[in-house]
Amino acid sequence: MRLIQIRQSEFLRNSAKLVAGTAIAQAISFLVTPMITRLYTPQDVGVFTFFISIAGGLGLIATLRYEMAIVPAKEEKDSVNVAFLSLFIAFAVCLLLAILILIVNVAFSPSILNHPVYRQWVWFLPFMVFLVAAGNVFQQWYNRKKEYRTLAVAKVINSAGNNMLTLYLGFVGLGVWGLLLGNFVGILVFNFFFTLGIILRYRQSLHCFDFASQKQLVTSYRDLPLANTPQVLVELVQVYGVIFLLQAFFSSEIVGWYSLSQRLMQAPMTLIGTSFAQVFYKDASEKYFHDEPLTGLVRKTIKTAAIVAFLPMVLMLALGPWLISLVFGSAWEEAGVYSRILAPWMFFDFIRASISYTPIIVGKTRTMFYISLAGAMLMIAQVCLGGILFQSITTGLILLSATLSLYSIGVILWILSSVKRKPGAESGLTP
Repeated sequence: MRLIQIRQSEFLRNSAKLVAGTAIAQAISFLVTPMITRLYTPQDVGVFTFFISIAGGLGLIATLRYEMAIVPAKEEKDSVNVAFLSLFIAFAVCLLLAILILIVNVAFSPSILNHPVYRQWVWFLPFMVFLVAAGNVFQQWYNRKKEYRTLAVAKVINSAGNNMLTLYLGFVGLGVWGLLLGNFVGILVFNFFFTLGIILRYRQSLHCFDFASQKQLVTSYRDLPLANTPQVLVELVQVYGVIFLLQAFFSSEIVGWYSLSQRLMQAPMTLIGTSFAQVFYKDASEKYFHDEPLTGLVRKTIKTAAIVAFLPMVLMLALGPWLISLVFGSAWEEAGVYSRILAPWMFFDFIRASISYTPIIVGKTRTMFYISLAGAMLMIAQVCLGGILFQSITTGLILLSATLSLYSIGVILWILSSVKRKPGAESGLTP
């Protein structure tokens, strides 16, 4: 009992470190965003959101998800070589992406990109994708080392660099380019901070580099690209699919309103949820490999996540349109309407995301893939109904929020049931 209490206390302390860093990062973002929304139009934000959704989505799968083996790897040598393997794969994917972009621009008319900004921004895409992928690799490495303070500081640096530069470039009149360059420099500094830390503190670990081991690890962890990457692709449809559908059925302005509503609700919740999930992933992995039950840890994480997310949900339901209009300007009032509609979904999805690593740990990635596929199909169906049948963004978002709230509740209950007994591994992380 004493050991359990110590571990629970450690879990809360480690979560608190990441949450503290996230809170500071979000405070910076919250203070700056009202000025940014007065420097950039909803259409500017919509154009930027559409582009960054592509970069972020590709960045999550550019490593073929091999970075997910960094934390649970039993040997230090394996964790180092999985990290290198992930970076090499990401570089190769981004190189192929750059070649594809070059071929498309040479062989086809650039008019296939219907917005002039995209024709210039597309050259940034391979760099953005690699930086996103590298950032994910570094975060998994520091998570393995339980460097939660470092992860917290990195979040603050990323937020400060991104928001301050975006604000400055808006003041000097750079227009929509300020949004791209601010984000690009922010994530560049984010990766530089991690790289510098590894050079200064973990230089000895780099000596574990072994190309032969990396080739073996490709086979040992083959279930990650085979099972987890398709699952992530499906989840990306859930995360970014709404953006693409809104752009297709409506306009960049609506994408901008939706983007702000997501940023105000989902971004803080996602970052805090990521903090919970990272600590949960490390602790749950250790428990699982030592044949210890996970039910208590999963329930504790669910309860903590629900408490954290409850107040933001209530505020958005009660005051969403008025609050957003007051803080960000009357041009953004519609974003408050969207926030009110989506608040229930964001609440349940935050809880689900906090324990989302559980299927990977217990070897249920294949089942989770089918569940995620069903969720993606539900999401697409609701937005398409709003855009095609009802021709109303409001109706589409109401359908989306109601359906995916029920979906998230179902996933949470399934995860709880999956940890009550130790399952046979479908695609676990043990080589």
